[in-house]
Amino acid sequence: MHVVRIFSGTIGAVLHDRIVNPKTATVKSKAVGVYTVRRTRQGKFILPPARPWAIDRIEGNGPMTLIISEPQTRKLIDMPAAVKLVEQIFRARAAGKTRNVPRRRLKGSQKQLNMMAAWSAESDLICLRSYAAGANIITLFDGGKGGAKGGIAAIVNMGFLSSLRTGAASGVAAKYLAPASSKVLGVIGPGWQATFQVEAIAETCDIEQVVVWGRTPKRRNDFIKQMSKIVKADWKEVDTIDEVESVSDILVVSTDSSTPVATGNSLKNNVLVASIGANSTVKHEVSQNLIRRMDYIVVDDVAAAKADSGDLVEACQTSIGRWEDIVPLEKVIAEGVPQPRPKRIFFQSNGIADEDLAVGKYVVDQAKRKKIKLKIVTEI
Repeated sequence: MHVVRIFSGTIGAVLHDRIVNPKTATVKSKAVGVYTVRRTRQGKFILPPARPWAIDRIEGNGPMTLIISEPQTRKLIDMPAAVKLVEQIFRARAAGKTRNVPRRRLKGSQKQLNMMAAWSAESDLICLRSYAAGANIITLFDGGKGGAKGGIAAIVNMGFLSSLRTGAASGVAAKYLAPASSKVLGVIGPGWQATFQVEAIAETCDIEQVVVWGRTPKRRNDFIKQMSKIVKADWKEVDTIDEVESVSDILVVSTDSSTPVATGNSLKNNVLVASIGANSTVKHEVSQNLIRRMDYIVVDDVAAAKADSGDLVEACQTSIGRWEDIVPLEKVIAEGVPQPRPKRIFFQSNGIADEDLAVGKYVVDQAKRKKIKLKIVTEI
């Protein structure tokens, strides 16, 4: 015996519940009329052709899998929600309620597959993040709590969400690590990732001015034109690294550089530097001099930093820093910043999969709540 639950095109109220025999059944519904659900030899249940209804769950065949596209993710979450979710997942991590596998890489002939994974005790979902070239997804697996049969709950495009959660992590870091009354945010590298950085930090800090340095005036101008519509502040472009370093209370370095860009020569005495671009050992966006000048170094995940932070790996290899002195952000959130408060603080963000899990689960939940039309499959 199998339970077939029929939905009308979206994830919404059940139109009909019916026990059906192993082969066929006639289903009556005031909403859609009378039709037959047929079971194949392979165990699949098939609806009539051209019927816009989806099977939610067939007992014995496993749960449905939702597929959520990038345009849909943009409609289901915003930065304030992402900041809240990422802070919550850091607290869960501090309490030992998540598990993470840092990024791993597999090289092909031309492209590279990147993979990382996480599990949350609260949701009992296992998240596999994988991306190569332009393809970027998470797969959410049921962890099996309460006798659940497991299976794939959802596949979610992460093109937008990965940048959103990276920005949110910096916003959370700024909330706890930025100097008191920080007003000036500096940006080195006004690209796609920096848009999320600025929005997130403006969400957690009372930013009055944003100062931007980029390699070309056009890129600076385009960035300011775009972001001034989102973040209300005094926007200013500068021509040198020293100019942006000298005025910033919070400095975001967001580049794809293989050689250091931020020198640290002109930093204020009280400053937070957030580096988010150097996510492999061959990338370097801040100088060793800048790291040497820091009083306190925080990372989103120590294991990820050891594997992926080119700048910190070099610093620890040359005895400028020591891994045992580098602090995970969840410890700061749970226990607070040490006192007396360090003046110059460096935050390195490399990305970890429980952040992907946090925003991905939220998007899935919102899709269900708002009854968004989604692609749904019962077997993969």
